[in-house]
Amino acid sequence: MPTEYASGPSVCLCFVCFAICLLIASPARCSPAEVVLIRSSGGVSAGEQHLKAATQFYGVDLKVITATGAGNGARAIAAATKRKETIAVAITAAAIVQVNAKLLMRALARKPGGTLPLLILGLKPSTSPALLKLWSGGNAVACGRTVSSPHVRYLFGRVSGVTGQLTNIEVPFPGQQAFYFAPASTDGAQTILSVSDGRQVFPVFIVNKANRQRVFLECGMPYQSQKALQANDRSIAGAFEELAPELIFLKYSAGARGWHTLHQYANLTIDDANLREPYGFLDYDGLLTEMEKHNFHTTIAFIPWNYDRTESQVVSLVRSHPQRFSICIHGDNHDHKEFTDYGSKPLTVQVEALRQALARMERFHALTGIPYDKVMVFPHSVAPEKTFEALKTYNYLATVNSQNIPMGSGAPPGPLFALRPVTLSFADFPSIMRYSAAVPIPTWLIAINEFLDNPLFFYCHHDLFEHGMNAFDQVADRVNRLDPETRWQGLGDIVRHLYLVRLRDDSNYDVLAFSRAIDLENTAHTDSVFYVTKRQFGQPDVAAVFINGHDASYYVRDGYLHFSVTIPARATCTITIKYQPPLSSPPVSIAKNSFRVYLLRMASDFRDNVVYKNALGRALISSYYNGRPKPAHLFEMAFALMLACACAGWSIRIFIQKRHPASRLRSNPRRSPAA
Repeated sequence: MPTEYASGPSVCLCFVCFAICLLIASPARCSPAEVVLIRSSGGVSAGEQHLKAATQFYGVDLKVITATGAGNGARAIAAATKRKETIAVAITAAAIVQVNAKLLMRALARKPGGTLPLLILGLKPSTSPALLKLWSGGNAVACGRTVSSPHVRYLFGRVSGVTGQLTNIEVPFPGQQAFYFAPASTDGAQTILSVSDGRQVFPVFIVNKANRQRVFLECGMPYQSQKALQANDRSIAGAFEELAPELIFLKYSAGARGWHTLHQYANLTIDDANLREPYGFLDYDGLLTEMEKHNFHTTIAFIPWNYDRTESQVVSLVRSHPQRFSICIHGDNHDHKEFTDYGSKPLTVQVEALRQALARMERFHALTGIPYDKVMVFPHSVAPEKTFEALKTYNYLATVNSQNIPMGSGAPPGPLFALRPVTLSFADFPSIMRYSAAVPIPTWLIAINEFLDNPLFFYCHHDLFEHGMNAFDQVADRVNRLDPETRWQGLGDIVRHLYLVRLRDDSNYDVLAFSRAIDLENTAHTDSVFYVTKRQFGQPDVAAVFINGHDASYYVRDGYLHFSVTIPARATCTITIKYQPPLSSPPVSIAKNSFRVYLLRMASDFRDNVVYKNALGRALISSYYNGRPKPAHLFEMAFALMLACACAGWSIRIFIQKRHPASRLRSNPRRSPAA
């Protein structure tokens, strides 16, 4: 019988079966942790907006209660503090007038399982000194305003269990003024965050330590500082400065109940390098010595065109030290902007380059025995979003570049985007931000990323090591000093650990995955169920989910992929998401048929191995990349150009001889064909 004429009971039976299957596949209902915000009936303050953003960052719900001073309001607050989901309470400066401090503190102290921390938001010089003294337990008597100064800096204090990697770190401050606390004494409270104008230090975020009830007090920002933050370029520093007190409070309050990573990761990537020596200033033996001495890992962003241009000694060194060396994909031919706007390079051409890069890397693996990570580092510029979709289609893991926004796209609004280096906002494909090691890397940049549980990605070219193979040691030492448990690994290994976890109230875990392939760890001492979610708005569709190589049930709802897995205690599970493959296409060739690309690659080798090695060559290269050659460099540039032309002529001769053996015989008539 055709489906459209199925009987009523059959339809009902099918519906019941579908509902049962959906119920089995769906995760058990479990409410996330919750922060209660007590606010006044006035407009939404900046502090409230910041708290909302911080709860979103840590995956915590925000329950808002309006203080009225009446009995119903008090009962609602008391009931909210007793909920098992509630992990903290916040109250705005405008609402403290309408709430009985003693009753609220008593409710916070009676929470089953321990006291709830309290955050008081947006205190200002207009706040009543009597109220400020009451709510701070006598530790703050007034709020003041600093004198305007262009040299204001943020200073983080040392508060156990609160400041973490930020301890004693100094960060740029975007404004010139700040509100601050006038403390009653130096013993009653601990300073989490201060501002300094170079002469004095003013506390702006403190925590009461007078009793076991922790009360955090935050000064609001003057209008000028708020305006400076809103005009910020949305770098991680600007975004963190805007939300720092709320993020610190939420991380302390939520703990394992908020989104967090299981380990801290870091990586150094060297772009362009071939597995041959010499290669510019790169000495593989020397680099290995520094990596072992200072505990870091290096990924070589390898140009697939070079798949058959390796030296056995370097290959053996890399292959025998997988804990220190790894390989990822750097373009295909690396012929300038090969992944650029579609007017210059059509999408079909870029897709073929992605396919050819994979085919060449497979040949590289067969020739050398060295595995490679399906992580794309784009040469020169980041590709448009449709190319990201093609990366996803052909099962690349991620792309890592100096920016994580595709060409022609804009950053999502709000400060949250800048707080993580990885985003799935474009084609649902992991796009990751990295930092150049060729410029000074401030300690605060490392500290903020580590505090936020962000992996650290650094990159350079061979010229970083012009003055020795120890050029990266100081950065590695600072990373390891701020977090001694940092795991330095290859890009592929880090991408396979790109996920966040949070503890549920049923003692299982939620997982937010960023990659199609993850190695999911159960660090608990008991078997646990992990409920995995991954963004899935775009194309292609999911074809299958494999858990330890076996098909697993999953469903897609409201733009997110969902599935669950039970992992034994202290075990790791390998999860892979496969996407619908494109229509069958002919095998891609790995041949090097382009004379133009050959010349470019030979010229690049000459640049890195010869021109870079002398002052004249470096002047030429510097002038080229800076775009403004100096008159004093003209002679040096002309001389270097002559050398480059001679090298190009020699390369052309070799290329012709390789393609036309007969010409080689004519050039050497004494040599017989048999020879």
